[in-house]
Amino acid sequence: MERIYLDNASTAFPKAPGTADAIKAYLEGGCVNLYRTESRLMEESFDILFSLRSMLMELYHSKNPECIAFTRSITESMNWFIKGLFRDGDHVIVSSNEHNAVMRPLTQMQIEVSRLPSDSHGFNDYSTLEEMIRPNTRGIIINAAGNVSGAMQNLEIPSEYAMKHKLLFIVDTAQASPYMDIDMEALDIAALGFTGHKGFLGPEGTGGMILRRDIAEAIPPLIAGGTGSESDSEQIPSTLPERLSPGTENLTGLAGLEAAMRYSIPRRKELEEHALDMTRRLYEGISGIDGLKAIGAGMDEPRTAILSIISERKDIAEIASLLLERGNIETRVGLHCAPSAHRQLGTFPTGALRFSPGPFTTADEIDMTIGILKEIMDE
Repeated sequence: MERIYLDNASTAFPKAPGTADAIKAYLEGGCVNLYRTESRLMEESFDILFSLRSMLMELYHSKNPECIAFTRSITESMNWFIKGLFRDGDHVIVSSNEHNAVMRPLTQMQIEVSRLPSDSHGFNDYSTLEEMIRPNTRGIIINAAGNVSGAMQNLEIPSEYAMKHKLLFIVDTAQASPYMDIDMEALDIAALGFTGHKGFLGPEGTGGMILRRDIAEAIPPLIAGGTGSESDSEQIPSTLPERLSPGTENLTGLAGLEAAMRYSIPRRKELEEHALDMTRRLYEGISGIDGLKAIGAGMDEPRTAILSIISERKDIAEIASLLLERGNIETRVGLHCAPSAHRQLGTFPTGALRFSPGPFTTADEIDMTIGILKEIMDE
């Protein structure tokens, strides 16, 4: 059986056309260690990073290319923000839709947290935000789009409170990028994390962060090491982006990401529209199957191509297993590294079965999935 992949919220597949070719060309054409090797290939590596930074600046409305740093994942980026900007005794406001990439480092650092509630569809309720702010409140962290509910969040309201109270506004865009329009300048976002392997359709092991300049100059590097610059000193360099880029860059992965972004960003609206069309088709099919219930954002609300379902008649893990067995249909079942989101949606501790169609999902694949779900529930 051919693979039917419906877990693009975990990682995109297929990757963007040209991604694998770019990785192959970089590996076979000659690798170089940036800022180290005296090589004619150095210019090509600079071109990859320049292109990436240019696309990211335009997408997120950032003015400082030197304040963009690449990491191996958005998890690393969010850890960097939290561990670099907050200390024991600080208080941070988060949404109830945060991923463990945010909650675990906050817990590890013993940062006091207040959680904004969300409604039954997964949208943040900001009505209590003002009263949550304390003298020791240092920041607001918002997941721009829920990885369980699919709900795209309003970022203007928390931005206004952050600016009013001089708090750091930090945004996790793992599920939102590149589809959600985010203006870092207008929202005064202090730090934004992105991943390369989901909506950008790039390779795993790529991601990064975009920082406001004052934050880029002040945040301590998560890792210290060689940068190929200021090598006469054992102190961390002050120059950007070098102080944020210790060690050897993942230029192999970034070459793939650059190719993927050149494909995905100009087409982002049509790619999003297709994935949402497939989600709507799946939603309508599931709505006609007795015993299954969709949770999270409605199809007419701001949302991503994520559809989570529950069942009172059958175990969702069994449904996921039967989908794989009968149709080679790949999904994700469980708590999705977001237990707080499931608590708000009333699906903790069982979790939900999540489908996430992508820009290359076909109507035939969706129809086969609906057909097998109906067979399972009719048994």
